[in-house]
Amino acid sequence: MFQICHIEEEDTDDGEWNDVSDNESVSSMDSEVSNEHKGHQSLLQKHHESYFWQYNVQSKGPKGTRLCIPVKQADPHVLDDFQDPVFAPGAQVEISGIRHGGKARRGDGNDISPNPMRLHALGEELKSIGHDINDMVPASELPANVRVTTRKEKNKLASRACRLKKKANHEANKVKMFGLNEEHRNLMTVLMKVKSSIRDRLTNPNSHGGVTLEKIFQQLVSSHLKVKVASHTTDYVNRVIDNVRNGDKKGGLDL
Repeated sequence: MFQICHIEEEDTDDGEWNDVSDNESVSSMDSEVSNEHKGHQSLLQKHHESYFWQYNVQSKGPKGTRLCIPVKQADPHVLDDFQDPVFAPGAQVEISGIRHGGKARRGDGNDISPNPMRLHALGEELKSIGHDINDMVPASELPANVRVTTRKEKNKLASRACRLKKKANHEANKVKMFGLNEEHRNLMTVLMKVKSSIRDRLTNPNSHGGVTLEKIFQQLVSSHLKVKVASHTTDYVNRVIDNVRNGDKKGGLDL
């Protein structure tokens, strides 16, 4: 887990710099300290920035036995379909030494189709719970006879918020998976068309009317890869939520 320290600027008296004769060296040192401080501030801001669908970002995962099943991928250009290992064919036997605690039931975790409306609704509900918690009077300012009741109510709201954040994180992961699959398909389309253009250029140099392959490639990228998803999943999910907030029930996804 990251340990974030609060950085404060130290006050310096003018007398501390009397022994420094070179004013240029002083100004250069000030600029270096200022730049370093700005870098620390941006790093802190990056660590503190989080969204309602991000649940326990710094978590290292469960402490128990991990379910590790090797994935066999024959063709790297073809994505494997999602399959829950618990409900996979032949999963009735014990998997990797993990026993199932009861009858396996299908639930929200087995549904991988994205639901932007549900994700947005979870965000609004979490916002409402956050307002309710913030509006509650601190227990220390209440009489002793009502402190226990207030703490219980606050803990109930916090527990519900925690459960909702887990659901929101799952919904966001489904949106990410959908976007990455779409981007992969569009990328494969671009590669196949570039391959076809190169083949046509070799057999017939005048097949594209003198248009360079670089120009053809740029046109294909601009027409098929309009939205960046890989390495931009956070912005992608937030864009989908903003689209729902603006009235698009599908969040801009091609569902």
